[in-house]
Amino acid sequence: MSDHIETGSCVERRLAPGAGMAGVIAGLLMAASASAQTIRPLVSEYRTAARGRFEVVNDTDRPLTVVVEPRGFSVSEDGEMHDEVLPIGLHVKLSAMSLRLPPRQSRFVFYEASADRTPSWFVLYANFTGYPTREFNGVNVQLELPHIVYVLPKDRWKATDIRVEALERQPGTHTLTLIMENRSSYFGRISDLEVRSATKKIETRGFPLFPGGRRRLEVQWDSDEAPDSVVVRSGEFSFAQKFTAQE
Repeated sequence: MSDHIETGSCVERRLAPGAGMAGVIAGLLMAASASAQTIRPLVSEYRTAARGRFEVVNDTDRPLTVVVEPRGFSVSEDGEMHDEVLPIGLHVKLSAMSLRLPPRQSRFVFYEASADRTPSWFVLYANFTGYPTREFNGVNVQLELPHIVYVLPKDRWKATDIRVEALERQPGTHTLTLIMENRSSYFGRISDLEVRSATKKIETRGFPLFPGGRRRLEVQWDSDEAPDSVVVRSGEFSFAQKFTAQE
């Protein structure tokens, strides 16, 4: 896989659907214990087709069961991820759908994926179970950790595909609201944004930007001077767009 990107090693906690308040309490109780379970990498990107693997790690003293579930997902304008059904035309093969994870050990799950149409994306959730209910007030606890996969075309987006649609200062606060739009049919990743004025500049963290998608960001701006430009950087391009914040 000559064109394959992996990013991050991360633990995220998600409550099982319908968990309710009991699930919330269990999630809080298990925070320290769950941090010993890991999936890595968090994100992988491939061109035209995917052939990869992820690792699940059990750093506790008890055996756990891991069930792997492929799902689709969408991302809102505010960057929130929502579960969806697996898209039609996306074909995913796994080396294992479930496995037993001994104490203090890790295992690899291998996968292949192809899409009738690119770009496409999906998530492989590793569902960890086997936590003693006595430790969580009798509540059955499940931990879901995501491995996100993007299957992308050979062609990539261009600077002309991206535009800062709005940059506004919020009245009475030191906050800027910034809206970006991807006008292309390509998926891409903004590595960072830099908001500038004559005497000040601030940087934001990077984020993915989906085909035809928009991203709304709020950033702190502790200055009475209005910003006059935004610098956009990605792995493929960098450009500055002149802009004047509106009161």
